[in-house]
Amino acid sequence: MRTSRGMTLIEVMVTLVLSAIIIAAASALVVAGSRIIHNTEHTADSHDASRLAGEALMNMVRQAGAGAPGGIWVSQGGTATRVSAIFGSDGATSSDDLWLVVPNRDYLGEPCVTAGAAASVVRPGSGVIHVNCTQSLKPGSPYLVSNMTSAALLSNVVITPSSPGTPGQVQYAESSVSGFSNAPEKGGYQVGDLVYPVRLVHFFIGPHPTTGRPSLMRADGRLLVDAMGRPFSDVDPATSPPMVVQENVENLQVAFGFDSTGQENPEHYTWQHGLAPGFTPGLRAVRINVVATGRNQRRNTQSTAVLDDDKPIAVENFTPPASVAADGLYRSLYTRRLELPNLAAANL
Repeated sequence: MRTSRGMTLIEVMVTLVLSAIIIAAASALVVAGSRIIHNTEHTADSHDASRLAGEALMNMVRQAGAGAPGGIWVSQGGTATRVSAIFGSDGATSSDDLWLVVPNRDYLGEPCVTAGAAASVVRPGSGVIHVNCTQSLKPGSPYLVSNMTSAALLSNVVITPSSPGTPGQVQYAESSVSGFSNAPEKGGYQVGDLVYPVRLVHFFIGPHPTTGRPSLMRADGRLLVDAMGRPFSDVDPATSPPMVVQENVENLQVAFGFDSTGQENPEHYTWQHGLAPGFTPGLRAVRINVVATGRNQRRNTQSTAVLDDDKPIAVENFTPPASVAADGLYRSLYTRRLELPNLAAANL
């Protein structure tokens, strides 16, 4: 008969030790893999946030200034003042902001049919504007009256519909301002000028209403001087709160490119940070810089939630303080340069 024999104590101990080593190695691989996946997802998240925010900005910038390469006349304190369709403040130690005057997307649509399409001026002069039709005009919006070179911005618009044989009327707050029009040097509006609705759009960095994290925000504007003395300000946030364009965006920097030599050569543009609202000829391009983070902190090899290199980054003329602490948030930078064909009269 053969004698049955089990495992010795030493064999059991060796087996347990080997099993523990294998389990520990596998666990370390799982933890390392989880950390790599977490960090990769975080990095991709920040890339997506910066790209989506930047593209949203660029889409609006492409439309801005249509019909107003020579500036926009607005009323400030009862005085006609010419401003740019694009301007913004320089936050050398913080984020910039950007104001745009953007036409209704259908402003060149079928006249008198398409909502938001332009109506034509049929009588010259200043004061109340007479137009060929009013079906496509929408009360409540600010309006531009444009000769495709300069424009006038109208507020508090009241529309009197047209009737057979009688032109419609566009009344507005600025009609009481002496000589106010899109071409005051010509004595007022001219036959053939276009009247169409626009939006005053303000981009800035602000806290997310739920998380409090910095985000790219967009607010509609109104013709009211803001705290910086600029002609536009945000509508009342109590009735129309700003919209979150993209969360986890911590920095917006804008540079403005001017054709100061008149050569129409982008290589010779001069660039500046910040642009006052007063009309300055020669604006031909903008450079948009957006810095975004992921939603969560990255982990290092010890699985702590902070990496030493994860700090705010320098962009344009913005430089973070040298003493700023690492926070574990990876930064992605979106940078695009865009020519402004709407502000080049030769391209109209």
